[in-house]
Formats: sequence, C-alpha cells, structure tokens
Amino acid sequence: MLIVLLLKMSQIIKNGKFSKITLNQIDDTSLKQAIKGSNYFVSAPGTELGLVPKQKYVTVNAYHEQTASVSPAYRTSAIKESVIEARNHLVNISGIFSNTSSVITLANSKGLFAYYPSTMAEFTCTALTNNSSGKAEKITRDISQIKSSQITKIAVDKALKSKNPINLNAGTYTVILEPVAAVELLVFMAFAGFGALSYQEGHSFMSGKIGKRIMGENISIIEDAYHPNILGMPFDFEGMPRKKVILIDKGIARNVVYDRLTAKKGKCSSTGHGFPQPNEHGPFPTYLTLAPGNSSLKEMIASTEKGILITELHYTNLIDPMKMIITGMTRNGTFLIEKGNITQGIKNMRFTENIFNVLSNVELISSKTELNRGFFGTSEFVMPALKIRNFNFSSSSGF
Repeated sequence: MLIVLLLKMSQIIKNGKFSKITLNQIDDTSLKQAIKGSNYFVSAPGTELGLVPKQKYVTVNAYHEQTASVSPAYRTSAIKESVIEARNHLVNISGIFSNTSSVITLANSKGLFAYYPSTMAEFTCTALTNNSSGKAEKITRDISQIKSSQITKIAVDKALKSKNPINLNAGTYTVILEPVAAVELLVFMAFAGFGALSYQEGHSFMSGKIGKRIMGENISIIEDAYHPNILGMPFDFEGMPRKKVILIDKGIARNVVYDRLTAKKGKCSSTGHGFPQPNEHGPFPTYLTLAPGNSSLKEMIASTEKGILITELHYTNLIDPMKMIITGMTRNGTFLIEKGNITQGIKNMRFTENIFNVLSNVELISSKTELNRGFFGTSEFVMPALKIRNFNFSSSSGF
C-alpha cells in the first residue's frame, strides 16, 4: 500500500486502484482515522503509475515574512492614501488590497517529500468618473513593492484622460496592449493547446505544428516557474520536478508540457506539469512568460501615427481552440493615439481576432515586464507590453 498526502487531501493507492480522502483537519489523529476508514478503491487512468519516489528540487524563495504577517492596519493605511488621492481629483475608486500566504506539501510512503511555502500580495485600483474609468494594479510576492498612492495615481490619470470618450468605427487598427491586456492572449493558449493531452488527442493548436512557424519571429513563449518575477512551485502535484520548457521559440512551435501519464504515451519524460491523478484535463503550463523586447510603452506611443492604447481586455472568450480565435472587449482606459500622442478616450470596442495573426503582427515589445494572474487567476504570467498592427475590432460598444 502506498500513501500520498497533498494539502488536506490523502490518497491511498493499493493494487493499482486508488481511494481519495479530503479532510478539514490534518493533525495526526485525523489523518490516521481517515486512512484507516478508507475501504473504497476504484480504478482510474494514471493510478497504475504508482507514486513518485524521492526527488531533488530547485530551491526557490517565494516566501516573504512581511507579506505573510502584514496587519489589517497596514492595508488600511495604504487604502487611505488611495482614497485621499482620489478625493483630490473628485474621482471614485474601488479595488482590492490582499495578502496571502500558503504552503503546499507532498509526501508519500516511497520517501518523497516536497515543500513549497509562498506569499502573494495584490493591489488593484479602478478609478471612475461619470463616463470613464481607469485601472492600475501590482501583483508581487513582496508586499513592500506595492506603493498604493502611485498605483492609484495611474488609475486616476487614466480615468480623467478618458473622460467624454468618442465612438470609433469598427475596423483594423494599430494597437498597444499594456501587459494586463496582453496577458489575455496567453491565458487561452495555456489551457487550449500547450498541454500534452490535447496535443496527443489532436485537438490542440500545437497538434501537427511542432517545428513549424505559427507566429512572428520576435515571439518566444516559455514556461518558467523559476523566472525571478514568478518563483513558482518547483514541483508538480505528482511530485515531479518542474522543468523550464520553451514552447514557442522565435515563432516556431517547439514543445508542450507533460505529466507522467502523457509522457508514458509520448515515450518521453515528464516536464513536471501534472495535476493530482486521476485527472481528465491533463497537464498544462501555469507559469508562462513572453520574452521581452527592447522598447518602452512611451516609445510605442511615440512611434504610432494613429492607433489605440488598451489598458485591459475583459469578457474574453475562446471561439475556436484550433484556430485560436478569441473575442472580447476593451476596458478601464481605452485611448486614441494620433501622431505619437494620446489625444482622447475612446468608447470601449469589441474585438474578434486570431491569436496567431495577432502574434504574427507584433511590431514592438517592451523591455519591462509585469507579473499578472490573468482573468481566471489560476496561473501566473510575466508579460511585456505589445504594439500590434492590423488588430481587428468588430464593433464599438457605445459605452
């Protein structure tokens, strides 16, 4: 009999079958009672692989004591600074200031022990006028990097500059996506095609494309838990060491990520991207990075004769996972650029685009990157800003 413990879940594997127990207490007595009382075993794909033996992991330091122990009074003081900044400009604001700490531990009866403590802090501010809005945010493991008044100033400035927005006709435009907006391009790629299960089943956009160019030469997408802005979990939920994987190399499709089950089928090694088995979704990347360029947001704007600056995208949905067609809307600060200057706010626009086309039309990439979680909040991304030509807007929203 083999036993594995994951957070508040215990899994027992016996004779190729498994039994899973979820607990709300993890003291010795509760664990022993749960394991002793488990007598219902079932078969499922992956359980025949057994448990992972003892492994070696890269050491990462994702835990900051100040982030874990900061008081409500600390957050209140930071929020007060934001409220004062907003009142000074007669703007309403809303937002989030959160700090979390967590520990993920895996252990089993074959000697495996994996331990990952981490912290995260997030400050998000949305500023509102009667007909405009602006947003800014900061996500970091080190709460001392959050300067609430500076973040609020950015959000307020966007809201004020986008007041009384104009309508812009549908069509193709040069756009500049700030990192918070650009991350939406990778969110769906992570789930819809960078995992080995969908690749092997033939419904991934990477299926049949390995070694072929699918986007611009200036685009490289890397799964990298060890990026200094991420410092992610150095093992997966099976206990396998997590590897850095180059998925797109200068526009060419190179790899997908594997867990043990898909690696067995593919006759290769796991890249350390498994989730608890049994698992019908297979592996997928959770720490995606898009390689930076050598430009800046200011340079992107200055080089644009006519275009649109986009703070954020929302209501994004995947229409076609093989062609990677997505649709969505702009939000919280959309601006017209004319002759290298931001001239006025634009009413939000709806877009429908093929991500491959978008990432084949990138003209400039910023050297500065930002940590972002994307809409779903289940993965972490390091993203630069992107200047893109011929971005298609299907309609204006009217607001």
